[in-house]
Amino acid sequence: MKRQKKIDPEVAKQREQRRRKRLEKEIRQMQKHSKKPKPVNELTLDVKSAKNIHERYRPQLEVSKDVVDERAVVLKEYNKSRNSLQLLDDAYIRKSIKAQEKALSELKAISPELYAKAIQPSENLPFVFEGPSLTPPIPNYESPDGDYIDTTRTWA
Repeated sequence: MKRQKKIDPEVAKQREQRRRKRLEKEIRQMQKHSKKPKPVNELTLDVKSAKNIHERYRPQLEVSKDVVDERAVVLKEYNKSRNSLQLLDDAYIRKSIKAQEKALSELKAISPELYAKAIQPSENLPFVFEGPSLTPPIPNYESPDGDYIDTTRTWA
C-alpha cells in the first residue's frame, strides 16, 4: 500500500475552506434558480398587444342590486327544479329495481330453471364495453412504421 503524504494542517484547513465556499456558492445558485418558473408561451405578451393594452381593457360594469337579486332568485329556482327532477329519477329507478327483484323472487319460487335463464345476460341486447383490456401484450408485435419526434422542451 502507498504511504500517504503528510499534509500541512494550514494547507488542509485552506482546502476545506475553499471546498466549503464552493459548496455554499452552489447552494446559493440552486436556490436562486429554483424559484424561476418555466416559461409559458401563452403568457408572453407580444409587442403589438403591449402597445395598445389600454384599448384592451373593458370598463367595469355596474350591476344594480335588483339585477343581482333577480339572478340569485333565478339560480335558486333552477337549483330547486334540478333537485326535484333528480329526486324523481332516483325514486323511479329505486321503484323499478324493487319491482324487478320482486318479480325475480316470485319466479324463483315458481320455477328455478326459468329463474336461472332469466338472470343470464341476453344476447339480443347490444352491450359495448370500452375500457382497458386485461390482456397481455402481443409477443413479437411489430408496430406500424412511423417516426417519433420528441417535442419536449427543456429548461436550464
